[in-house]
Amino acid sequence: MNTTTKAWTTTPLVALVSAGLPALYPPSVQAAASMSPEQAAHAAFPEADRFDARSLRLSSEQLHGLDAVAPVRQRGEVRLFEAWAGSRLLGTLYIDDVIGKVEWVTYALALGADGSVRSLEILEYRETHGFEVRTPSWRRQFSGRRVDTPFRFGEDIKNISGATLSCAHLTAGVQRLMALHTQLAKTSAR
Repeated sequence: MNTTTKAWTTTPLVALVSAGLPALYPPSVQAAASMSPEQAAHAAFPEADRFDARSLRLSSEQLHGLDAVAPVRQRGEVRLFEAWAGSRLLGTLYIDDVIGKVEWVTYALALGADGSVRSLEILEYRETHGFEVRTPSWRRQFSGRRVDTPFRFGEDIKNISGATLSCAHLTAGVQRLMALHTQLAKTSAR
């Protein structure tokens, strides 16, 4: 066999095999953090002069009660930042995780002192598709929402094709946090 022919016949084979490898082994996806919880707190409440941070471990009773509001898989621990301007409470920023499709999505929900949504930020999105939930236009749909005025995914909150589960689960997560906020406000008023 001629060495020229041998080189000619194996080179395309190597090229074809190596060209197909990326399709067989897609690149791993790294979680992309857009901002820290502290940055989200400052962005949501720029007029605040201090933040009181704490973690809240939800009891099984609380989790069960919140499941009735919107059943979505959550971790069961919520971090919160109360925003203050002097002695006046401006609102609370909640940091939570919901499952997207298969990976956790970390998000921040800012509620004003009146309980209405000030902002929604996606802090860390780990899914391979559906990054559009980070767009301001999708997140703005939550602004001004209140716990006493129900909203539904697919009707009041629009879907993003390719990110249906992430959109639905984030909507349910927002509803749960708003209900939790209401529960905490009732508890502290006693």
